[in-house]
Amino acid sequence: MSFHDYSKSIREGISKAIGAELDEARNLYPSFSGDSPGMFDLLKKYSLAGKMLRGILACLSADLFTKKAAPGLLSKPRSISSPGPLQDSSPEQIPGHNGTEGFKLAAALELLQAGLLIHDDIMDEDSLRRGLPTMHKRFEQESSISGAHNPAHLGEALALCAGDICYFSAWKLLSGFGVEIQRLFSQELVKVCLAQARDVRFGAHGRFPELAEVLEVYTYKTARYTICLPLAAGALAEGRADALPFLEDIGLNLGLIFQLRDDYLGLFGDEARLGKPIGSDLREGKKTPYMILLYPLLSDSEKQRFDSIFGNESLSSADVEYVRTLIHRHGIDKSLEKTEREYSQKAKTALSRLLSTIPGLNQHAAAVLKDFVEYSLARTN
Repeated sequence: MSFHDYSKSIREGISKAIGAELDEARNLYPSFSGDSPGMFDLLKKYSLAGKMLRGILACLSADLFTKKAAPGLLSKPRSISSPGPLQDSSPEQIPGHNGTEGFKLAAALELLQAGLLIHDDIMDEDSLRRGLPTMHKRFEQESSISGAHNPAHLGEALALCAGDICYFSAWKLLSGFGVEIQRLFSQELVKVCLAQARDVRFGAHGRFPELAEVLEVYTYKTARYTICLPLAAGALAEGRADALPFLEDIGLNLGLIFQLRDDYLGLFGDEARLGKPIGSDLREGKKTPYMILLYPLLSDSEKQRFDSIFGNESLSSADVEYVRTLIHRHGIDKSLEKTEREYSQKAKTALSRLLSTIPGLNQHAAAVLKDFVEYSLARTN
């Protein structure tokens, strides 16, 4: 089974868990001036529109430690008091039937991701996400139509509330798991926030940071949170803390590939697939490895035009194409492709150590994880 096929096989289970949590919240909480149901409906639609990579990886990690003939559904749910030996369950409790603890863990990851994206778009002043207005822009448009004073500020304030609701809804789901998993989530999310703060500071200053500084941010803002956390959470849910060092090594390298791929696709990807304009990182003046490696190599004339483009909200498609030409001319794309391949080889080595050291792994799930390594290098959105 390929990673693509595996993802398709479990998306419905994750989606049902997300929908069940937000539908329950819609009916549970008071309706302030009639707004509450609409908020939960909006967050449900928003959360279900993502790729669900983090939730899928948590499921895949858990599947590594099951005895099923093929992955796609998590093992029987365990006691919600703490990770440990599997508990018996009736067929209707098995994941894929009416939602289970495994899919709830995946749903928690996806709700956390939704909240982080909502807040991240405010900080980056982005107007599009997944081809649609970002949450704060959506609220701004609604506020403008209703005649609110300062609709831009109101839109951001409402989006902050929406992101917070995602966080607390996710934590409600996590409360059903043991303290070890909750501690893991808490620690990794604090690291995300600290790395985001560092990233914001980079954007507020004129100088380009060192490549090592940006890769450190990528490690804690993206790699650990996007790949390491889901893999570790799935393993802990199956009571397999012994696998964490190997999974972390795999996740760190794949996570760095993930972010470098994002940077590449932001310049050279397909706008329809990405759901946001090509060149948005240029427009926002993001100091990605592409820009950091490129700038010192520019001639005076190239640097003069680049300076007029970088961080210019009114840049044109011709401006974006000019920067892409510079990247090709100076070999920056080839250099970073080599870096990605090096990370990929490290991930493959770590995966080999996992397979040779940890006994009793599900070989079907291991094959899917191997395919995910290849997918990471080749993804187009």
